[in-house]
Amino acid sequence: MSGLRRGKLLVFEGIDGSGTTTQIARFSERIRSQGRTVHVTREPSVAPIGALIREALGGKIELGGATHAQTMALLFAADRLDHVAREIEPRLAEGTIVLSDRYDLSSLAYQTATAAAATADGFDLTAWVRSLNRFALRPDATVVVDVDPDVAAQRRTARGAASEIYEHETLQRKLAALYRHAERLVPGDCILHVCGDAAPDEVAEAIALALTPHLDAS
Repeated sequence: MSGLRRGKLLVFEGIDGSGTTTQIARFSERIRSQGRTVHVTREPSVAPIGALIREALGGKIELGGATHAQTMALLFAADRLDHVAREIEPRLAEGTIVLSDRYDLSSLAYQTATAAAATADGFDLTAWVRSLNRFALRPDATVVVDVDPDVAAQRRTARGAASEIYEHETLQRKLAALYRHAERLVPGDCILHVCGDAAPDEVAEAIALALTPHLDAS
């Protein structure tokens, strides 16, 4: 085991409807075809805390109103640490390339956007969310799929799935603006911006071009 080369953690991020799930599937197929071992995962995770978060996202359980963003931030941070320990770290130790559909950048973007009017004067919520995730493993690279909110809204409508609590126009526009400057939310992380407005094949090629140098980087 000690002779194995450590794997890479590569994260895909973007607003709802940006196409991260589609693109992570395409990229995983691409690198599997090159003979690489790949594991695709997501956040919220499939573990117990992640399942609770999905219930909240789907509106099946209701969390406290004024502190909803803070409660969600705590749940996501707990799920993330569990996710890393259960699923991500063991595979990285085996030399696997781990592709995660969302990570702590989502927490920083979504909780910052939703808590703007609900936090006390002078309280830096972004810094607090960052502190909650200070023990989270840092990704080797994060792809941010930047997409026009109107394009993303059309995609969400076309897929016909039930809406989640964050999928409304005003919030999605705030999120798009935050993602465009993602480097401010996760200073020091490797952020790769890709335009997601084009056809899926074009976006996939742009992502492969951006990520490939990071697969074998030391």
